[in-house]
Amino acid sequence: MYTNKVGLQFAIHLARILKETFQLGLENVRWFVMGDNDTVFFTENLVTVLAKYDHNEMYYIGDNSESVEQNVAQTYGMAFGGGGFAISYPLAEVLVKILDGCINHYAVLFGSDQKVHACMSEIGVQLTKEPGFHQTDIRGNLYGLLAAHPIAPLVSLHHLHASEPLFRDTGRVESLKRFVSAYKMDPGRILQKSICYDPNRNWTFSVSWGYNVELYRSLETSIELQTTFKTFQTWRGYEDPFTFNTRPVIPDQCKRPVVFFLDQIEDGGLGEWTESSYKIYDNVLLEKSNCSLEVQYVNVTASYFRPELWKKAPRRQCCDIIKGTDEASNVVEIVIRGCHQFESVTPP
Repeated sequence: MYTNKVGLQFAIHLARILKETFQLGLENVRWFVMGDNDTVFFTENLVTVLAKYDHNEMYYIGDNSESVEQNVAQTYGMAFGGGGFAISYPLAEVLVKILDGCINHYAVLFGSDQKVHACMSEIGVQLTKEPGFHQTDIRGNLYGLLAAHPIAPLVSLHHLHASEPLFRDTGRVESLKRFVSAYKMDPGRILQKSICYDPNRNWTFSVSWGYNVELYRSLETSIELQTTFKTFQTWRGYEDPFTFNTRPVIPDQCKRPVVFFLDQIEDGGLGEWTESSYKIYDNVLLEKSNCSLEVQYVNVTASYFRPELWKKAPRRQCCDIIKGTDEASNVVEIVIRGCHQFESVTPP
């Protein structure tokens, strides 16, 4: 049965995909992963995240929506299907026995993810949240969200058709190809932030690896830099609220961070590190505002991010500026590294 007044009946079929897949009887299955047809999965990171959990236990893993309106309309206890969710084999084994009955019990519910969550509540299994699953219930520019990604592997992105291209100098498809090329080069490091300072000029560099570098002509605190710029609206087009803190985009062009977007990336040799280059984006606007600067590129060297690091307590990695601290430099060289035990990122 399906009685939701504004929904579509294919939600039933979508919910039953899990049962139909389970009944194929495939061997050596540990997890079933659900997603929408417009969900981009970063599969290496998905495997890394699931490897943290005992697949012999009953796990339901995913995350909520970014927009409070969506969570309130549905529930904070549910893994949203667009962001994707994973169900361990033992849980799937129980779920498929009651799934059809649940679909009838909860005929009024809108989506397949709601129906699956309702079944989870009857089994007594709650959601285990992983912040790398992104429902992406936002519209506009994803820049703020991606540049302030949590310290967690990027697992999924949804609704990319409803947002602007990831990079501002090309279209959606080419942007995604460029982004995925960085992900494939070093899956665990994609979007991971590092912060370092140039004390000679009182500048701050914030690197979101594989995506962009922000240059602040001031000394900014880490708590400020990890707060998301509000470059987007909620799924229904409202200004807020979101499930994370945001900060407004600075109207004064000369006080905004200068943004460098990924230009190219390559293996640095011997399969031990990568070399990525980020090119200035808004130099024309800076010149019109009389606040241009010499730096045109930021080059970043980083060792490959080992997946086993995600089994440890999450910690942002550190970085050093090794070249380009004089006024005439048009290229800044940065090296990302693991932080020392007692090291902290404190402005000079």
